[in-house]
Amino acid sequence: DVFGLNDTVADFDILANRPDCLSVWGIARETAAVLDEPFRISALDYEEHAPHIETLANVTVLEPELCPRYAARVVSNVRIGPSPQWLRSYLHAAGMRAINNIVDITNYVMLETGHPMHAFDLNQVNGRPNYVMLETGHPMHAFDLNQVNGRHIIVRKASAGEALTTLDGKTHAMAGGELVICDEQGPTGFAGIMGGMESEITDKTHAILFECAAFDRTSIRLTARRHGIRTESGARFERGVAPATVMAALDRACHLVQALDAGDILEGCIDVYPNPVTPQAIVASVKGISSLAGVDMDGQEMVSLLKRLHFEASVDGDLLTATPPAFRQDVEMQADLCEEVLRLGGYDRIPSTLLRGETTPGFESAERRLNRKLGTILNGLGLNEITTYSFTSRKQLAMLGFEDSDPRLAPLEIRNPLGDDTAVMRTTLMADMLRVLSTNMNRGNSQALLYEFGTLFDASVRTQEGLVLERQALSVGGYGEEVDFYWLRDVVRTLLSRIGIDADIQAGGEAWHHPGRCARLTDSGKLLAVLGEVHPSVRERFALPERAFAGEIYLDTVRDCAVRLGTVEDLPRTPAVSRDIALVLPETQELMPVYREILRAGGSLVEDLTLFDVYRSEHLGADLKSAAFSLTLRARDRTLSEADINAVMEKVVAAVKTAFGAQLRA
Repeated sequence: DVFGLNDTVADFDILANRPDCLSVWGIARETAAVLDEPFRISALDYEEHAPHIETLANVTVLEPELCPRYAARVVSNVRIGPSPQWLRSYLHAAGMRAINNIVDITNYVMLETGHPMHAFDLNQVNGRPNYVMLETGHPMHAFDLNQVNGRHIIVRKASAGEALTTLDGKTHAMAGGELVICDEQGPTGFAGIMGGMESEITDKTHAILFECAAFDRTSIRLTARRHGIRTESGARFERGVAPATVMAALDRACHLVQALDAGDILEGCIDVYPNPVTPQAIVASVKGISSLAGVDMDGQEMVSLLKRLHFEASVDGDLLTATPPAFRQDVEMQADLCEEVLRLGGYDRIPSTLLRGETTPGFESAERRLNRKLGTILNGLGLNEITTYSFTSRKQLAMLGFEDSDPRLAPLEIRNPLGDDTAVMRTTLMADMLRVLSTNMNRGNSQALLYEFGTLFDASVRTQEGLVLERQALSVGGYGEEVDFYWLRDVVRTLLSRIGIDADIQAGGEAWHHPGRCARLTDSGKLLAVLGEVHPSVRERFALPERAFAGEIYLDTVRDCAVRLGTVEDLPRTPAVSRDIALVLPETQELMPVYREILRAGGSLVEDLTLFDVYRSEHLGADLKSAAFSLTLRARDRTLSEADINAVMEKVVAAVKTAFGAQLRA
């Protein structure tokens, strides 16, 4: 009792979403609401003295988005001295050491209002700042006006290369972009975090400038992390400080200055607040809140509970309209209103119920079903699936030999890549396929037959939402004794035929393909796939000692062209008949059109058609070749007679002769 140490101290654990409760005022508001008692704010009145603040100080805010509000008052005739016992007792109970009247006022106001304030005196704190929580939560700093060059406070972003020595004696080199408080000579402190050495208050100080501001939480967090500074002030700004309550903290500090006879408050106040924040009304459903809370509440009870929490609230039928107070920045939607009325109304009102819920039956998307089916087919053909990263390097993309204007050489960049090899999103699967084939070759594997499903990121095209266009693709690659262009062609054609696509084959390929040993598969003019032998120069870049064959299938187009297969048919009861035909054609004639013409002319009796030989000889004549086809003929309802077979063959020969000038090889 003699030493005043018989007080009761309550310790509260405040969650990150309630920065307004990091103060005595905040806890008092909550306590008053729970007890349904009125909340009484501390005294804020004081007398002002001439001259006007504008004759002594000026404030310019160059970054209103990062500093939405900046207020300041000037105190002259500062009389530094010890604080009264009652003030020192409060600070001691809060775990703080009393310094002098000015510093103690800022500490007390920070604890009371929640607005951080800084007051510096090197002789009292050995060059280290005393960071304190004010009642409002707003950081405040007391500047020695004699140390502020030009008496002009400027809030701006730092330029790269600027330096600041903070009150802890450390010098920080600016990277550029940090929000700083400056005078006309340069930075005097990190906004909302820590002041500079030149802004400290000493026993020789006769005039001070109190600042109270609101700063952007993201900017403060990034600056504090970049420079390794952790302060109570910064911790509160990182959680969010309401601009609307700045003046209450500033006025409370001035009231205490007058009450302790620590100085004279000058006339006027600088308040830079270009875009005042107006709390937005929230319209919610009374039934919706009751359903979400699991508690039956009527609208009038909700209004009463919200008003106790300083909301403006009204109800009209099922519509509840509520406007949160200026110091609450965490209330934005119906769910927030539900939390407010439920916690104040009492969680014990929630009835005990059995667990219940609805489940949605799972199913595979069409894209996933197609990929699973294609993977099963490829596995059946002897290929193994590989999986690589979706990001790659510009170097690997350039190794594929694209032209400089190709959009695939302008990929989407990753902001924080793991390294140069994973700096961009891939625009083709082929670089990874060739890299894996190279690894297998160089480690002595005699054969590798591989495939991979993946996403291509096209940065040259944007969706309606402004996102990069993503395309699904499938790469197929292999090497070995029995692997050649025709193996790859048959794999891709088999894959497409199993989903009902009868693709056309045309000469041509990509930049990584060997000219004359590549092909493009299309359907109704839509590109489905490209395939062929890997170009020798590309092989060399990827360290492929042997010939390799690779292709890329564009699954988005394949999915659009796929045909739903019909029902399974019974096994044929009639025998099949095979006939071979050798046609002499010009050397330049592509064989796919001939193949399709034979199928058309043979009609429904042609069950299967295979090209089994291409022959060239001087006996055929210059610039001629012989293509041999094997036809399988069958009728479902009868056994074919010799007359039926001859009629089909004659029709086929006549058709190819008319279309291509083909002659039967003798």
